[in-house]
Amino acid sequence: MVPDKIQPPTIVAQRPVVTDDVQLTVSTIRIAANCYETAIFDDSPEKRHTGTSIGGFLVDQSSKRAPDREAAMDLHREALIAARTEQPVGGAS
Repeated sequence: MVPDKIQPPTIVAQRPVVTDDVQLTVSTIRIAANCYETAIFDDSPEKRHTGTSIGGFLVDQSSKRAPDREAAMDLHREALIAARTEQPVGGAS
């Protein structure tokens, strides 16, 4: 049996969040047929929020998985709202 061709991850949704306090990106990618991941990235030049917690995500260090696109988009919305409304907690900042 010949294995299926492995596809690279596909960006499903990606939104910047820029406020007076943060410069972040919320990103959701499809990594396999039934596997999506959402993460929050620190886009600031000094990476001052790396390792902090926002909405249950460790910035630049963790992601959350979803089994389908609908659940992935729910996670993306939750992460986006958290990135816009919550202050980063912990880490080096």
